[in-house]
This record gives sequence, C-alpha cells and structure tokens, in this order.
Amino acid sequence: MSTTVFFAMLLAALLHATWNAWVKSRPDPYGGMVALGIGAGWPCVFLLAWSGMPETVPWGWIALTIGLSIPAQALLGSAYREGDFVVAYPIVRGLLPVVIALGSIFLFDEGLSAWGALGVLFVSSGIAVLGLIATRRGGSISLRGLWLAGLSALVTALAVLADSSGARAANAPVAYASLVTIGNSIAMATYQMRRVDLPRVLVDNWPVMVAAPLLSTASYLITIWSLGQARVALVISVRETNILFALAIGALFLRERVDRWHGLAVALVFAGLLLIRG
Repeated sequence: MSTTVFFAMLLAALLHATWNAWVKSRPDPYGGMVALGIGAGWPCVFLLAWSGMPETVPWGWIALTIGLSIPAQALLGSAYREGDFVVAYPIVRGLLPVVIALGSIFLFDEGLSAWGALGVLFVSSGIAVLGLIATRRGGSISLRGLWLAGLSALVTALAVLADSSGARAANAPVAYASLVTIGNSIAMATYQMRRVDLPRVLVDNWPVMVAAPLLSTASYLITIWSLGQARVALVISVRETNILFALAIGALFLRERVDRWHGLAVALVFAGLLLIRG
C-alpha cells in the first residue's frame, strides 16, 4: 500500500469516527443514523452534477451494493435486539476485514503477503478485544445474536466487495460514489418510512441530516478512490482503524472510561497498521 493511500485511508477513518461519535451523542442515536443515511444524498447530487455521469455506469454492481446494504443494516439491527451494541458492533467490524480478505482472493485474485495477512488479523483482533471489554463490563449477547452479527458481517462484506467491483468498473470515483450514495438515501427513506415517524425524526435530527453528510461523503469518496489504488482487504482494514479515533473521541469528549484492556486493543490495531503499511 502506497503512503498516499495509507494516509488517505487514515483520514477517511478519522472522518468516519467523527460522524459516528456525533450520531452516538444524539438523544436518539437511531434517529440520527436514519437522518444521516437519508441526508447523505444531498451533497452527492451536487457532486454528480459537477463530475457528470461515468462513461460506463455499472448499474448491476450499484443495484447489488444497495440491495445488500439494506439486509446488512436489518441484520445488524436484529443483532442489537439480541445483545448490547457495545458487544455486537465489535463482532461485526472485527469479522469484516477477515471475510473481505478471503472474498477478495476469489473475486479479485488479490492474495495478501504473510505480513499483510497478519496485519489484517491484528486489526480484527484489536477490534474484537473491544467486544470482550464490553462483556467484562456487563454487556451480553445471545447465541442467536452472535449468529445474526456474523451474518451481518458476511452480508456487509459482500456489499463492500460489490462496491469495490463497481468502483473499479466505473473508473470514476466521484461519480460512482455519488450514484451509490444517492441510491442508498432513497432506499433508506423507503425502508424507514414504515418503521419510524420519518418527518419527526428528520426534523429532530436536522443538524445531522444537513452537516454530517459532508463528513460521511468525504470518507466514502476517499474509500472508493483508495479501492482502485490498493488491495481491497488492506484498504478496508485501515478504514476499520476508525475505532482508534472513536476511542480517543469517546475518552476526550464523551467522557467514556478507558482502561488497560483498551490499551491492548489500541496496541493490536496499531501493530496491524504497521504491518499493513509494510
């Protein structure tokens, strides 16, 4: 992985952690996520108008990416009902780099070096430690929740691989990312319309809907560009290090308690970064 791509993905991870922390700090985090998912489309309308449509539009990959994103979110929501967020989320994010590393071998013929593979495992292990920390503090998840979290990781990984294929086929990062994001916004609005009081949720979370998409769009654009420059598994593994930034934001601004076990998680993820950077 080149230095440019490596630091670009660290910036994407920081932006990702920032908007996640903002949503998490809202009185209604779920409503904040809905508002962000729907609002994410508005910057991309302007970006698409500026960039124009790609010469080759991979509509099949775009549809597959969006089609997989909805069940991935639904499975994650079901996992949350079977266990605590602080346990389920690290399971999903920890499994994701490993599943993508395996999938990219078959889809893109992108094998990893021994050091690269070890780096992916270190990053995943560091994230998984956060789930163990949560269980030590009283968090729990049922056996069904574990299966749902694992299935969510699998479907999310398939969505990422489809996204990677589409981005490479389009060869136009800005236009492609804009099309996917606009499609996701429409799908999110359609999906949530029957589940929440959508007008009220959007009004209550209008700052998130207006401002947070600038951060999420920038993070996604950087990721899509990077997927065309480096191996998918390494790009996604670096993106998942947003957990380091999230931990720092939580400790500094949300007053979340950090102990030596968090230090172990940070050390594992940081070691993984060093191995991936090579």
